[in-house]
This record gives sequence, structure tokens and C-alpha cells, in this order.
Amino acid sequence: MAIYYRAIAILIELIIFMAITCSLLVGMNIAIFDLGLDLKYRQFIKWVLTIMGCLALIFFASHLIAFYPRISP
Repeated sequence: MAIYYRAIAILIELIIFMAITCSLLVGMNIAIFDLGLDLKYRQFIKWVLTIMGCLALIFFASHLIAFYPRISP
């Protein structure tokens, strides 16, 4: 049963981390285009930020799985 609590805790933390990361990446996107970057680069910037988000997801998931403490009953 403890393994389910650990998995649920990791999932909740991963959702929180990714919500923060997504907010930061969307803010970067808005800031980049507000500073005057040409709209022809919009698709490229979108792909770059999406890849950065995926890398952050992999990083957070692997570290949470590896280093999250065991929950004892």
C-alpha cells in the first residue's frame, strides 16, 4: 500500500513542478514576442519551448522517482 502513496505523491509533485515550468515557459514566450521578435519565428520558438518543457518533465520525473523517500506506514 505504501508504494501507491509514494506514486501518488510523486505524481502530485510532478504536476506542481510542470505547472510552474509551463507558466515560466509561457511567460518567456510572451516576453520574447513583446520585445519585438518577428512573428515568422513563432513556430520555431514554440518548438524550442516545447522541447525545453519535455526535457524539464523528464528531468523532474527521473529525479523524483530516484530520490523520493520511501513512505513507511
